[in-house]
Amino acid sequence: MAAQQDQFNVWYTATKFPSDVRPTDLMTFSAAELAHALFVTGRAPEDRSKHGVTSVYEWIHRSTLIPAYIRRTSDGSLVRSDLARELDQSEKVSLSYALGQALTGIFSERVLSVRFLMHVDRYAARHGLAFVPGSRRRADFFGQTTSGGWVVAEAKGRSGDVDLKTKRAMRDQKRTISLVGREKPDIAYGCAAHFPKDIYGRERLKVLAIDPVEEEPEAIELPVDPDKFIQAYYEPFLAALDFGDSRDTQGDFVSVSIDSGIRMGVLRSVVDRVELAHEGRLRGLHNDVIQLLEQQVPAERPGGYFLDGTHMATKWSEALRREDWSESYIDETPWWSG
Repeated sequence: MAAQQDQFNVWYTATKFPSDVRPTDLMTFSAAELAHALFVTGRAPEDRSKHGVTSVYEWIHRSTLIPAYIRRTSDGSLVRSDLARELDQSEKVSLSYALGQALTGIFSERVLSVRFLMHVDRYAARHGLAFVPGSRRRADFFGQTTSGGWVVAEAKGRSGDVDLKTKRAMRDQKRTISLVGREKPDIAYGCAAHFPKDIYGRERLKVLAIDPVEEEPEAIELPVDPDKFIQAYYEPFLAALDFGDSRDTQGDFVSVSIDSGIRMGVLRSVVDRVELAHEGRLRGLHNDVIQLLEQQVPAERPGGYFLDGTHMATKWSEALRREDWSESYIDETPWWSG
């Protein structure tokens, strides 16, 4: 069965999650969702007064990995191009790292209704948080769901299958944050994007998510202020609006085009409120933005529009459909066979 144009089909397996999360299911998402996930999971510093458009350049680099090395088959599966398979080891690691983070973002929003997801190190750097000296064992991301609860996530990416060492690391690191803003996370999970070989020898992108209940004995508290969290979340979007070309402020969104073939927008009301916070009116930002989103973001959103009041569009279609991947990938069996 052929998938709709620009739609991707990626299976996930979820282990030890709450009962309302299906143990295995198909995630169908778009290139726009992939671009959005790459953007929000970036870790570049986001204080615009100090770093300007640094994060935008980082995002452009990360986003160009997709049309350069990832291809879409006729059934919507994602595979690596032959060029990607010929990269040296460090380049393969970079690609896997970006895919792992992006698919963690997509899984978080699609399956767990996470509205805001942010790199722990980015928030810590933005607001001067200090961790235990010498401690590097902490999860990659934390975020907030549409119901207001916190999540903690660890991202991994592999060019092959997920081995036992990686699974163990996912279990360990994602439970290294015990509290977010004095609240226990609703859920903490590890998420790996990988290319396992199936019985036909095909290497399709899949996601493995793990949610063990064990907590690290030395787990830390992440002191998060909700207003500062929202400020840090939207600052890279505002930096991109400053960076992009053909800025359009008509309608509900402020939108710009980015050189890497992406158009991005943010609700104008959210932009205005975050700008006020940047000028000193930080108090109440979290509640104000949540209220704006609940008023202006419908449950049934058009493609490319997201829970955080942003939208993305890409021009990756032609590149993703290129058939520069090995014949051994060609598959006429139905995608629902898993």
